[in-house]
Amino acid sequence: MREPPRRVEPQSLVAVAQGSPGTTLALGSIEAVGMDEAAVRAGRIRGLRRQLRWSQERLAEEAGVSVTTIKKAESGRGEVTTATLHAIARALGTTTNDLYTERAHVPVLAAEPSQHSMARVRAAVAPPVGISGVPITTGTSGPVDLVAIDAATTRVEVAYRNDRYDDVVEALPGVIALAHRAVAELGTADAYRTRSRALQMAGRFLTQVRQLDLALTALHAAIRDASQAGDLTLAAVAVNGQGWALTRQGRLNECEKLCTATADEVEPRLSTATADQLAAWGNLLFRASAAAVRNNRHDRAGELLRVASAAASALGREHDSWATFGPLTVALKSAEYQLIGGKPDLTLRTAERLPDTREVGDVTPANRHRHHLDVAHALLLTGDADRATAVLSEVRQQAPEWLRRQRSAYEIVQDILKTRPKKPTEEMAALATHLGVAA
Repeated sequence: MREPPRRVEPQSLVAVAQGSPGTTLALGSIEAVGMDEAAVRAGRIRGLRRQLRWSQERLAEEAGVSVTTIKKAESGRGEVTTATLHAIARALGTTTNDLYTERAHVPVLAAEPSQHSMARVRAAVAPPVGISGVPITTGTSGPVDLVAIDAATTRVEVAYRNDRYDDVVEALPGVIALAHRAVAELGTADAYRTRSRALQMAGRFLTQVRQLDLALTALHAAIRDASQAGDLTLAAVAVNGQGWALTRQGRLNECEKLCTATADEVEPRLSTATADQLAAWGNLLFRASAAAVRNNRHDRAGELLRVASAAASALGREHDSWATFGPLTVALKSAEYQLIGGKPDLTLRTAERLPDTREVGDVTPANRHRHHLDVAHALLLTGDADRATAVLSEVRQQAPEWLRRQRSAYEIVQDILKTRPKKPTEEMAALATHLGVAA
């Protein structure tokens, strides 16, 4: 029996990658300004492996990947998939967060909003501010109607959920501008609450299209507005959105700490809590557990998931608050965590025993599609590339633009094609064409 890898504390090691003369790069932080991220990650992996006195072959065996993959990871050349990084981190006895920050590769998507459209969104989210501290906005006139602004925000959300991103970028700037006016002219708690909702919608959309810095700007403002309105539940929902953006930036430790701290602050009494309070609290726990499991902190992720399950049981069915939350959401997240933990067989087993939507309600289409990506990945890992292809093809039919914005979809299709390197099926080739992956 092989000796299990011992935990290696990153701060106790020195990476072999060199910075300026006379300096070193601590594994727990990036201190070499301007160093290519892939090279930093490569140095971390190489340094951890050498500290364990392992060969590349030994690391490949422990991680369940090829020696070629380890050589690629340690060279800093070429793409290394998220799943591979998780496997390498597990084998080295460290967290994924210690191997990388934000990875540079982002799929080139055919339907990204135009620069002109994004400029309008940027101007609305981060308008110039005068000496009085009041945002200077243009293009709106007439009486301020908070009910109408909230209704317009809801229409933007419907367009977002249906992947009509052109409609979102067309309507969103005007909605936010009106919300700015509402706060400036009325200054009431309801006005701040209305602007918080509009800015949260902006943060949600911007995170989806990977405009992450601007998304965080919108979400920070949304949290301040919700707090100004005295609405802690609305602020908690915005913090959850901030956690999503942080996760997409690879800032897993920060996301976990932020969401657990906020969950502690807003933890409701289960016997008297409203559905909104339970859903907001449960989603914070989910966001924290998702960061923990991606950071190879599986025990902590399990603890957080169990607490979230108590909130889901108290609700009894799915409730929509930023994202749906309830018994079905718990089941879908459990399947996802089993996949990240290297247990695709359990993912498939959980997927076969999901709660009946007729009894507990359903999740949003995006959450359902995300679960189908997990199922496709699990099928591929258990040797069924054809069924994995069929699942992805169904997602492509239902949400073609959404699929093109999922990094994991690119990685799964690339791995599917490797199972048929000479002659992919027509269905595989169609998926590759849709995503722009070379078949």
